[in-house]
Amino acid sequence: MISNRGKKYHKFKHISKLAIMLAVAILMQSLVVLNTAAGTVKSNITALIHNINVVTLTWNDYLTNEINYYLERSVDGGIFSIVSYSAANLTTFTDSSVQPGHIYTYRVKVMDSTYTTYVYTDEISIRTDEIVKPDSLTPTTVSSNQIDLKWTYPDGKISNTIIERRMEGSTSWSEVARVAAGQNTYSDKAIAAGIKYYYKVRSYSMEYIKSSAYPDEYDGSSAVSMLPKPSNLSGFALSGYKIQLKWQDISFETAYIIERRASNEGAFIEVAVLPQNTTSYIDNVTHENSIYSYRIKALTGVTGSEYSDVLNVASTYLKPPSWLTAVSVDGKKISLSWQDLTINETGFEIWRKAPTETDYTLYDTMGRNANSYIDLNVSPQTNYSYKVRAKINDNEVYSDFSNESGALTTPLSPPANLSFNVISKTEVELTWDDTSSMEAGYIVEKKFGLLSQWYQISQLEPNTTKYNDKWISSTEPTFYRIKAFDRSTAVSYSNEVQLSLDAPEAPGNLQTSVISTNDVKLTWNDNSSTEEGFIIEAKQLYLFREIGRVDSNVTTFIYHDAIPGKTMTYRIRAVKGLVQSNPSNEVVTATSVNNTYSDLGSVSWAVEAINNLASRNVFESNSNRFNPKQSISRGEYCAIIVRSLGMEKAVAGRFVDVTAKHKYYKEIMAAEYFGIISKDKNNKIYPDKLITREQAAVMLALALKIKGTPLPQKDSSTLKQFADFNSISDSSSRNIAAVCGAGIISGRKINGRVYLQPSNNVTRAEAALLAYKGLIYNQGNQ
Repeated sequence: MISNRGKKYHKFKHISKLAIMLAVAILMQSLVVLNTAAGTVKSNITALIHNINVVTLTWNDYLTNEINYYLERSVDGGIFSIVSYSAANLTTFTDSSVQPGHIYTYRVKVMDSTYTTYVYTDEISIRTDEIVKPDSLTPTTVSSNQIDLKWTYPDGKISNTIIERRMEGSTSWSEVARVAAGQNTYSDKAIAAGIKYYYKVRSYSMEYIKSSAYPDEYDGSSAVSMLPKPSNLSGFALSGYKIQLKWQDISFETAYIIERRASNEGAFIEVAVLPQNTTSYIDNVTHENSIYSYRIKALTGVTGSEYSDVLNVASTYLKPPSWLTAVSVDGKKISLSWQDLTINETGFEIWRKAPTETDYTLYDTMGRNANSYIDLNVSPQTNYSYKVRAKINDNEVYSDFSNESGALTTPLSPPANLSFNVISKTEVELTWDDTSSMEAGYIVEKKFGLLSQWYQISQLEPNTTKYNDKWISSTEPTFYRIKAFDRSTAVSYSNEVQLSLDAPEAPGNLQTSVISTNDVKLTWNDNSSTEEGFIIEAKQLYLFREIGRVDSNVTTFIYHDAIPGKTMTYRIRAVKGLVQSNPSNEVVTATSVNNTYSDLGSVSWAVEAINNLASRNVFESNSNRFNPKQSISRGEYCAIIVRSLGMEKAVAGRFVDVTAKHKYYKEIMAAEYFGIISKDKNNKIYPDKLITREQAAVMLALALKIKGTPLPQKDSSTLKQFADFNSISDSSSRNIAAVCGAGIISGRKINGRVYLQPSNNVTRAEAALLAYKGLIYNQGNQ
């Protein structure tokens, strides 16, 4: 009998054993956790369940320093035990000791070259009776790019399914799809034509738990995809009893079957079996002007194609168009022309093929008797191909196609400025500008009347710029154009001109006068009563070019773009519609050289203005110094504005501070007369007082208004863009806003803010720039 003390000792002894076992388990688990953390490379583990008693475990060998792999297993959540030792590089084990109804958990551990052992994979848990293998698989060929699959599971069970595929001649399987439980069909559309494919299916429950494959792991169930169906089937009648068929050859076929159905027959019948690579067939039919339907199928030893699209052909003969020609016009469109050789067609079909297309497609249609077409929907530098056929609408009647013709949309610079001079009542001279260095020649085309066809009257060598037509008629409207062509298929056309023998009289007595270094004034006599305007032409070296136009009865023109110090030759033509008169007399004129001031280096922004105004004798200084940064007086500024805008006027008068002896007396009197400046209550002008930016801007705005070219009005609120807008007087604000809005005067940026500085004095350079901008505005808005 055990005493109480003994019982107590026995109890403590039992507890201490349990505690020791628990401590050891915790220590072992901590070592596993620590060693797991020590592994830097891990693998997934996959379970392939063959049946309820056999499962294969697989993992990846990512290591280079392993000594052994250990596969451990736990049953129903119990303690892991080792079921397999695997040498280095071995990554699979088949466990044949499993039983249905139990949960098996597997993991792999590894011992590396330092004899450290750690967990190498995650754990995976399976029940072999919960994964069911498919028990049937049927592949069915649908087309050249589709095979349908159907499978079942035993006893009507359902499962997620993996579909795998390989091609004939390959041993490598690839997964093509995964479908959810309950779906037992799949359409494989990622296949090539005419190939034998093998399939197998397996179920899966999680990413790495799968059944074995049906029908097996190696061969699978097979199906052969169809060949692609023959395409571009076309046909036409060679006569009332012969029909020509054409189609595009496919690959891998060994034969073609031609089938036909007459309009009074219900089913297709086989009419010919043709060898591989055949692309045409002539069928002898029994009835003229009848409709026949055709279809084609390709064959090999193991499969065939789908039927081609059905083609209906009438045994009615149409002669095909001929001499199809495609040319690129200006690089922006392609012009087609052909010969219409039939008399009973109702229209034509235009077929086109772009570089990105493998086949011709019907592009457009034209009506009866058409023999030309313009394709406007083209891209630059692209080669397009065309063919044309005749048709009879609603009767399935087509001719053979014309020859094929292509054109590259390469731009060819067109002849420019086509015009004519009437030499006599029977001869006209055509002239144009040669704008291209790529032409191979020119074609002169002519037509009578707006609706008639152009026809060629001459072909000329490259670089030609004139042609004389000595066969003209005064009774019919006559039109001309010039066509340039290159050595490929590109053409371009000049403008069209209409010949008129009723040319206006030529202007006469042309005279010129130099206004400035850039401006030349031309005047002439108007000798015609029928002109619609005048063309002003200038020549610097060899060729005259148009520099301007004016309306009828105008006899003056100012050319503003003359080059300082250069000689130009000028002439005038009267114009009526497209008809130009003979030229006026020619006048050779040289503009003056820019005045040279030696002190403009610091005001490069004003050099053009100063030189231009100096050539107009706006400034009085004859020295080589302009003093551009010197502040300017009201009187001198008045003189610059009046002279620049041509507002000189002889006006008598005097003010307290302006007498006839004042340097700028005439200009001040003119300015006061026009209201550009005004006297104060003391009858003073203050001509010698320095002018401010505000005063200068207001005077210029008033002068432009007097000249008939007022500045566009701007709301004075626009002046709020300037930091010092409050310093602008209310009486000046609208004029200041207009001058700023026209870009004649602008602000100055100081410390990140823009100031107008209306009370600052104006320098001579600034005065010249203001006057010059006002002059340019006045000339451009007259």
